[in-house]
Amino acid sequence: MKGPALNLHWKLLPYHPNRSKRFVHFDVAFPTHDIEFRQNSSYGVQRTSLSDADLDKSAADEKLVKMTINFQRGPFEWDIDVKRDKGIRIRDVFEAIYAAFNVPLTPHEKGLIPHHRRAAYEEAFRLRCKLAPGLPIVEQRQGWKRVDMLLHETLFRGLTQPKSGGDWVLNLSGSVPVSQP
Repeated sequence: MKGPALNLHWKLLPYHPNRSKRFVHFDVAFPTHDIEFRQNSSYGVQRTSLSDADLDKSAADEKLVKMTINFQRGPFEWDIDVKRDKGIRIRDVFEAIYAAFNVPLTPHEKGLIPHHRRAAYEEAFRLRCKLAPGLPIVEQRQGWKRVDMLLHETLFRGLTQPKSGGDWVLNLSGSVPVSQP
């Protein structure tokens, strides 16, 4: 049985110029301390890191202690469980999403990769290793991770809830929406 519908904090919803106060840039391939607000201006793109106060806000308008986020792309399906007895914060959601994709592929998951797509996944893996903070060789030794199966479509585009009171769906893309100054 699913609970009642909740209103998520705007930082967790898909960007919309009339609802969102600022654009949240979160690349799920990289740690959550890299999340920032971005805004176009006449001076170029303005970037501001999210503060602890931003991240520690409640994820919903009512206390939420458990949520399930579904993600499906091609042959891959993953559920992301977020739990916190004191109430889920924005930080908890972002950290759970990052952690879910920062996991080496299981033998079963590797078996789901279509042979004709292996070169594309290898390219995504090599680029992630090159851009990762720290030493690329460390990332390379860990092998392919779930994030590599996203093929560069690693930008957070918000959570949606197809059925009121149901599980949430994670939306990702590979492009940044254009916002007006």
